[in-house]
Amino acid sequence: MPQTFRGHIEAVAYGGDGIIHHHGQTIFIPNTVAGDKALYQVTDKKRGVWRAEVIKLLAPAQDRIKPPCMVANACGGCSLQYMHLAAQTKLKTSWVLDAFKPFITKATVFAPLKQEHKPGFAGRRRVRWFRKGDKLGFYQRFSHHVVHSDTCIALSKTLDTLRKELEEMALPSTVASIQAVELSNGIHIILESEHDCPDGFIPSIAKDQQWWWRKRNSPAIQALHKPVLTLFDNINLHPFKHETLNIQIGANDFVQGHQQGNQALVSQVLEWCQGSKRVVDLFSGCGNLSLPVAAALDARVVGAELNPASVKAANNNAKRLNLHATYQTLDLFKTFAIEPFVGADTLILDPPRKGAKRICQHINQLFPKQIIMVNCNLAAAKRDANALANAGFTLKALRPLDLFPYSGHVETLSLWAS
Repeated sequence: MPQTFRGHIEAVAYGGDGIIHHHGQTIFIPNTVAGDKALYQVTDKKRGVWRAEVIKLLAPAQDRIKPPCMVANACGGCSLQYMHLAAQTKLKTSWVLDAFKPFITKATVFAPLKQEHKPGFAGRRRVRWFRKGDKLGFYQRFSHHVVHSDTCIALSKTLDTLRKELEEMALPSTVASIQAVELSNGIHIILESEHDCPDGFIPSIAKDQQWWWRKRNSPAIQALHKPVLTLFDNINLHPFKHETLNIQIGANDFVQGHQQGNQALVSQVLEWCQGSKRVVDLFSGCGNLSLPVAAALDARVVGAELNPASVKAANNNAKRLNLHATYQTLDLFKTFAIEPFVGADTLILDPPRKGAKRICQHINQLFPKQIIMVNCNLAAAKRDANALANAGFTLKALRPLDLFPYSGHVETLSLWAS
């Protein structure tokens, strides 16, 4: 019989797991809160660290609550559901401050994390469900076991309702997963399968839904009905311009998973870009950050992104909106021609989870006056921040954003000046 141990959860690490030290070993335990006293059992070693599970909670921490989701323990996607929202906000703030502590000075302006949602549906607008029979759910942590729940509070109420509707539809049996992206005027729904779409399949379609079929391991998607509905993400440009920018978002285009959080992200970038006439946007996606800058501040934007579909979408949006913005397809993790990106008033870096290591290590070749860095991974953020500091840049401002409610992740915006 596996041995059990008693211990206190010392802290909750970035990612959401509790930490206990035992005989010099660091052990990660999910679904725990700092201060919990628990009887636990070491299960295995995954990704280089020891992991355990709670056998019995001996004494709950002050901040511990009953999770609002009935399958929180089984699903594992929302690792902070066991603590009060206020405690979640405080914890995520501490993660960001700890990561950027070496770079914070008395002159650094820090904007504390705001609680972006009230108890209940947290507002995630992008989702991927996996199918088991007629039910849809999420993979259990470290497995392909599908966990179903009648309600998912991490999502927007609209997407949670959509899931129930999809479960009642007669979808092809070959559909293995479904993606959905809720935008300002409708929803992209993408059916994913190892097989081609069956002949004659026509889904039941609401007027604000655009349905697609994607064969696994293929970048191409097939529209299941025409004319194809054009969907937009509406970005408020206030107070710079009293208007809304409508950015067209296709089914293959990346969009931040939380609309309210994305608006806060864009608004902060606009504020920090004031006075900039030439802006460079690397890892530009479909122009989520720099198209509003071009529209609100009349700036000229040059951007680059690895995904050709996103580059095409960004250029199409710039042309449709009559903005001075151009984007090109580049692998920014390899050597590329830097000439178009040199001498920006503001350089925006919004890399994927692995960060922008190569660019930050050669930042002095780009000669930006200031840098706005957006990170969804604190480990990469700390590494890239260190490279900027070594290159002579100072941290002017720092702001965490909760774009991943209930989860053990946080978005970080930082402003650097030469």
